[in-house]
Amino acid sequence: MFITSFIPLWVTIILSDIWDIAAYVRGRLAYLKEPGFDFCGGMVRFLRVNALQILTVAVIFSMLLVGIRGISGFLKQKEREEVCPKGKLLRVARINKLPAEFLLAYILPMVAFDFSEGKGVMLFGVYFSVLAYLCIRNNNIYTNIYLELRNYRMYECDIECRVGNTVHVYGKSLVISKRDLCTRIDGDIRYYDFDNYVYIDLEKEKET
Repeated sequence: MFITSFIPLWVTIILSDIWDIAAYVRGRLAYLKEPGFDFCGGMVRFLRVNALQILTVAVIFSMLLVGIRGISGFLKQKEREEVCPKGKLLRVARINKLPAEFLLAYILPMVAFDFSEGKGVMLFGVYFSVLAYLCIRNNNIYTNIYLELRNYRMYECDIECRVGNTVHVYGKSLVISKRDLCTRIDGDIRYYDFDNYVYIDLEKEKET
């Protein structure tokens, strides 16, 4: 889920690298018209000069594909499960603000790192590894573009659940749902406990 939260950043890096590759190709087109042009030698030079950009595009594209397929399959699997915890929504508030660190995570890499050089890619890898560690460790889930496209929304809720013979209220829980939970206060929710105080609503909005 963390990887797909930054889809616009990955797409921006891919487009930046493709732009650099296209610029190199445009600059070498004139040599194709020269008699005796060594095509194999030209391809070797092309791969040598643009190896970093090609590798970056391939790695990011593969990472995005795995991330999107993984989260899509995970959500479908959980929605099909019949035995899941249930609770009651006591309070619901829509989360619609972008945290400052989320915007910083988008802007800083594009300003601070040169993705056409190995040094810039290495420094970005260190920066993003630290960011990923801190966010996952502290259960920080950002606004996720992929989930937005799947019509999921994020809510802060108080959920009343029965644990054994006692009733417990999980306050200020993050709930990811396709339903408008603001209209379902005092209603039931069937959920998957994704992480501590982070839940996924497994019910779909009924079609009318």
